[in-house]
Amino acid sequence: CPQCHKIPHSKEWLEAKIKPGLNVLHVGKRIKPFQHWEPIYIGTHQEPLYDERLSWEGRSDKMAQGFKLCLSNYQFHILDNAFLIHRPGIKTKKTLHSAIDKKKIEAQNVLLKKTIFPEIKKLYGARKGCEMF
Repeated sequence: CPQCHKIPHSKEWLEAKIKPGLNVLHVGKRIKPFQHWEPIYIGTHQEPLYDERLSWEGRSDKMAQGFKLCLSNYQFHILDNAFLIHRPGIKTKKTLHSAIDKKKIEAQNVLLKKTIFPEIKKLYGARKGCEMF
């Protein structure tokens, strides 16, 4: 999902001079043109929790959480000297194709559209610029 990994100020981040410590390079939100961005972040118990009914194998697993954060007007502080890779790691064409399970993806999409999305709308309402799909 190319748009899921479209990061605000990514070019500036890549070209930033490396300096000691961590600093906020940019404060971004998950709104257009980054409405499908799936940021990995460090939060507290005050932020919406990851929906454990979802799995990365079914794809779009972080969309529901990102949508809730957008509806809550959450700001992400993008750090200058930080980079994170999560399991299963950087995907290649070979590993990506072997990990695709169309039945899991289809089942998760149905769960997202018919159950989770209506739940989120009921709990969080709407906000201009926020999208889940």
